[in-house]
Amino acid sequence: MATKAGVHVSTASRALNPKSEHRISSKTVSKIERIAEQLGYSANPLASSLRTQRTGTVGLVVPNLSDPLFGPIIASVQERVARDGYITFVASSDYKPEKLLSIIQTMARQHVAGLVIASFDLNDPAADLCVEMGIPTVALLRDPRHPDLSSIAMDDEKGVEALVDYILGLGHKAVAYITAPLAASTAQNRLAGFVAGSKLPKAAGCKFEVIESQAYDIEEGERIMKTMLANGLEATAILCFNDLLAVGALVALKSVGISCPERISVTGVNDLPFAALLTPPLTTLHNAGRRLGQEGAELLIRLIEKGDCPVEHILFPSHIVIRGSTGPAPKARQSDDNRATKVRRKPTSGKI
Repeated sequence: MATKAGVHVSTASRALNPKSEHRISSKTVSKIERIAEQLGYSANPLASSLRTQRTGTVGLVVPNLSDPLFGPIIASVQERVARDGYITFVASSDYKPEKLLSIIQTMARQHVAGLVIASFDLNDPAADLCVEMGIPTVALLRDPRHPDLSSIAMDDEKGVEALVDYILGLGHKAVAYITAPLAASTAQNRLAGFVAGSKLPKAAGCKFEVIESQAYDIEEGERIMKTMLANGLEATAILCFNDLLAVGALVALKSVGISCPERISVTGVNDLPFAALLTPPLTTLHNAGRRLGQEGAELLIRLIEKGDCPVEHILFPSHIVIRGSTGPAPKARQSDDNRATKVRRKPTSGKI
C-alpha cells in the first residue's frame, strides 16, 4: 500500500491511525485511504499490540453498574476516547477492593492503554498497583489521594457545607446526616462539609447528628430512616450522602404518614434524573457526571499520548437544586434553648 501510494511505510501507518493522521497532509491521507479501500486493507490490532504492548482499548471501572449515577459517566468516557480511536472496556468492582485489584490485573494483561477508575478507596492498594505497572490512570469521583495519580471529582466538601447553610437558613435547629461508608474520599469529604456547616455562625444553638450507613442504596436509606423514627427522631431535616439514600428515607417517612417537607425536610446529592420526578421532588446537590466523564477521559488521553504529565487534582463546583422536599422547619419542633452546637456521632455498626 505504501509502495502504491509512493510514500514511506511509516507515513502510510500514520495516515491510517486516527491518533496520528493529523501529522500528515489531508491530501496524502485521502490518497492512502483510497488505496487502502481498493486493497481491502483493515488494521490488525493484535499485530499493533504486539509491537506497542498497548491495544486500542481503555478500561473504565465503576463501583456499581446499576447505580444511575454512572450511566452518563460511562457514556461520556466512551464517546470521548472513541474520538481518538479507543474502545472502552467497562467493569464493576461492586464496592469490593479485592475485585477492583483483580479487574485491574486482568485489564493490564489485556494491555489496555489506560484506565479510568471510579472505584478507588482512600489509600487504596489498587492505586499503588496502577502506578507500579506504569498504566496511565485517572481517578474519577473517588480520589485515593495517591501522590502519583491524577484525579477529577466534585467539590463535595463545599457543596455539602452550602447545603447545611441552606437548611439552617430555613430555620431548622436539629439536623441529621446519613453518610456512606467512610472508606471513600466522597464520604469523607461530604462528612467534612457537614461538620463545617455545623460550625457556621448561624449553627449556634443547633443540634447535629451523623449516622453512618452500611450501603449506598434505597433499601439502606429506608432501613436507617425507620430505625431513626423508632428511636425517637429529633431532627427536622435529614441530609443524605446520595439521592438513593434520600429516596429510601422518603419511602420510610411516607410509610408512617409523615409528610415531607411539612414535618421533615430531606436532601440528597447527585441530582439523578429521577430526582425531579419524585413526590415530593428532591432537593439535591447537582453532580456533573457527564462532564466529569468527559474531563476524565480527556485527561487520560493526554496521559496516554504525551506520557509523563504533571499530576492534577481537579475539583468541579456543585450547586444546590432546590425542589419540594425541603421547607421551613415546623415551628412546634424548633428548639428555643441556647444549648451549644453539638455534632453527635452514632455507632458505625449499623445500629442507630
